[in-house]
Amino acid sequence: MNPLEAFATEAGRADHDSVAAAVDADSLAGLLAARVAATPNRAAVAVAADDRVATWTWVDLAATALRVADELAAAGLGPGDRVAHLGRHTPDWIVVDLACLLAGFVHVPLHADSTAAEHRSQLEWLAPRGVVASGGRSAATLTGGLVITPPAGGWLARAAVDPARVATAVAARAAMIDPDACATIVLSSGTTGVPHGVLHSQRSLTLNARGVSDVFLPDPRDVRLSWLPASHLLARVGDLYTAIERGGCLNLVTDRKQILAACRALPPTVILGVPVFFERLEAGARSGKLGDLAAALGGEVRVCVSGGAPLRRRTAEFFAARGVPLVEGYGLAEAGPVVALSNPRMARPGTVGPPLAGVEVKLDERPERRGQLLVKTPSRALGVLPPGGALEAVPEWLETGDLATLDEAGHLVITGRLKDVIVLASGVKLPPAKVERALAEDEAVAQVCVVGDGLAAPVALVVPEPAVIRRAVRRLGLVVFSRAAA
Repeated sequence: MNPLEAFATEAGRADHDSVAAAVDADSLAGLLAARVAATPNRAAVAVAADDRVATWTWVDLAATALRVADELAAAGLGPGDRVAHLGRHTPDWIVVDLACLLAGFVHVPLHADSTAAEHRSQLEWLAPRGVVASGGRSAATLTGGLVITPPAGGWLARAAVDPARVATAVAARAAMIDPDACATIVLSSGTTGVPHGVLHSQRSLTLNARGVSDVFLPDPRDVRLSWLPASHLLARVGDLYTAIERGGCLNLVTDRKQILAACRALPPTVILGVPVFFERLEAGARSGKLGDLAAALGGEVRVCVSGGAPLRRRTAEFFAARGVPLVEGYGLAEAGPVVALSNPRMARPGTVGPPLAGVEVKLDERPERRGQLLVKTPSRALGVLPPGGALEAVPEWLETGDLATLDEAGHLVITGRLKDVIVLASGVKLPPAKVERALAEDEAVAQVCVVGDGLAAPVALVVPEPAVIRRAVRRLGLVVFSRAAA
């Protein structure tokens, strides 16, 4: 029996309250212990398929995570060992993450949409002690020590369990966790395009999830549409860990082509996404293919949150006009990731909201970096691991590389990238992001990129919105014989 098992066995005989008292409230394992103790039989994860909804409770998740943690330990993994994980967006992905949190493993999720060659390269420099393949992903192309796969049908299954015993066992595991030790290595491309590893502790991610939760009114009945890949930190903190903190349910979308079907089967109240997702919904509603936007999303949405890139103001206004509030947030992996976040009660168009509680921001005053946003946060990463390089420290004040301003209400406005300034042949400096944002507000523009470094004048490369072009062709009575002619 390993030390974790022995401790859990002894704790199982103890009074739950005395065990829970030893749990650090700022650990993710501690959050899970509190959730299982408070609402063991409330729905935690749901998956809609063929007009049926399968659900698992918090005690189902916790009991399975405990079992998987034991299986991984029995295979030879110990606290502090890196565990690479390649899995599709399924309930088993969540089980593996929770098992790592409860056992003290360092969870290293690989992005499922990367190539096999990229996975092999990442495993070489991340050097995990073991590799887990879940959700039907094959481990045949993976190397990195122990290779573990779930049984046929996956790990997560409903079984008769004693909620009190599970809660005590989870609390016992949580009591052994060092919340300041490395808990995960997140692969983030940042602004370079080349993934690097960002190391986070349970404490940093807990504080970020708690800060995000505090921005919105409490509602334990929340259903969060979970469709973003959980290997990205935005989805893991914004959906999974926030659900653990608040006690809501994740409507897990295992096939992105079935997002609207999932909304009909189990209407979400909260939707986290990236701008292109909301822009496509806007285009569908404008063209008439989607019908009523609010109804298409299930009719219960009280807030949509966009992050990861700038959101067009007209998209937010379109959603608001149809009774679906859409607000923005801002962050970066090294910050845990959320730095600033808005909500419908205080939303200011064109801003990403005020900084989270406990987060400090200021603007760089150095001449060569003037206007750059600097961030100081309790959710700061432990370090950054570049491919083939040594671990790099993360400074107290994070240099975001983004240019920003603060409006009179203290809301952040992201105006561009520090290194994206175009210098024309005349010597005039032009921030392309501002021009792109202005052009993108036109409904005929689907995508736009402004270039022109060294040229006499800037050039905008525009991808038109097909539906708008088709309407214009019909309105003008034009006869066209091909897309190119249009």
